Amino acid sequence: MEYDIIEKVSDLAASDLPLDSKLAEAAGILLEYFPFDQCLLYLEEEGALKLRAEANGKAFAVKVYAMGEGLPWHACETGAPVEAFKAPEAASWEGIEDNGLFGAGHALAVPLKGSGRVYGVIYFKSAERKPLSLPKRRMCRIAALQVVSLLRCAQLSSDHRRVYDELLQMQQKLVDSEKLLALGDMAATLAHEIRNPLLSIGAYAARLRRQLPPDSPGLKYLEQMSADIGRIERIMNGIIRFLKDNAVELKTEDLDSIADESLAIFSDEFLAHNIRVERLGAGQKLPVLADREQMKIAFDNLIANAIQSMENGGTLFVSTAFLGGFAVARLSDTGGGIDPRYLGYIFNPFFTTKKHGTGLGLPIASSIVMRHKGQLEAGNEGPGAVFTIKIPYAGARETASITPAS
Repeated sequence: MEYDIIEKVSDLAASDLPLDSKLAEAAGILLEYFPFDQCLLYLEEEGALKLRAEANGKAFAVKVYAMGEGLPWHACETGAPVEAFKAPEAASWEGIEDNGLFGAGHALAVPLKGSGRVYGVIYFKSAERKPLSLPKRRMCRIAALQVVSLLRCAQLSSDHRRVYDELLQMQQKLVDSEKLLALGDMAATLAHEIRNPLLSIGAYAARLRRQLPPDSPGLKYLEQMSADIGRIERIMNGIIRFLKDNAVELKTEDLDSIADESLAIFSDEFLAHNIRVERLGAGQKLPVLADREQMKIAFDNLIANAIQSMENGGTLFVSTAFLGGFAVARLSDTGGGIDPRYLGYIFNPFFTTKKHGTGLGLPIASSIVMRHKGQLEAGNEGPGAVFTIKIPYAGARETASITPAS
């Protein structure tokens, strides 16, 4: 029988059950072997002993013992089993302050010790005094060691899963980096190919504007055309500059004002699509080390994506704040959100679910934010999608020069 309890708890430790299920089964195994009415397993958490499992839950049990309280803490402090009895004729336990002893006449607390620390305690209780033979008392210590092994196995398994998840995340980041490299090669070619004919269009527009009389109704359209051409040229120049391999000059910029400038550019589009903008500013400057034009491109792409998802109207919520060492900008819309099936692909070059989308806006925005040592996160919130930009907070730091990652 002695070997049975060791084998059962060992098999339990090696099983794939959740920790609470393992502890519940372990309490049942212990209660079958030892002559008590109730078996409780307490684990030390945040300076208290908290009940994690019990066998025979019909009897009273204290859920949490604060530090120093009751027989369980006494066992933990002494590092050895502590046994207590109440005389049959006595009305209460003398010299023992433990609410968990209500209705009990015999109690045994066995500390769970291992690797120089105390993990918790096994707490046995019964209404009447139960005789414990010497082999049973020895087995109490062995059983405690087995439960400690169960806890350590659970911790090792948890650490293994955490490391495995981190490796998967690193692998995904490597895959994303390869995609961004491919995007860089493609974007550089496209930028050069677009900029050349764009210069010709701009020159023709300027020549045509000079030939029109000052009161011509078509003059305002040419001026708007020239302004848009200039904006596209700046975007193309920004992309080309962004993709260059030489050092990039970063200056202390205000992320709050960058967001405002990008929103102002789309004021006409907001009106045309009946989109209401709700802006919640940080109430203070949010200094970050950034290339202002590149960060505006990132914001532009996110705003354009929101407009495309709300072509028939909606609300764009834009907030900026300081949070946990980061300057954070959140853009959420009411455009229906992102299909959960596609959340893992939206930053892939050329991936798009929109009729007129190129599949480049979000990947470019992501690569710009990554270049600034930040994070761009996507998800669903309420009736639409939410994108969160996190850039390390620069505080009062001045200009710095960094070399782009290859």
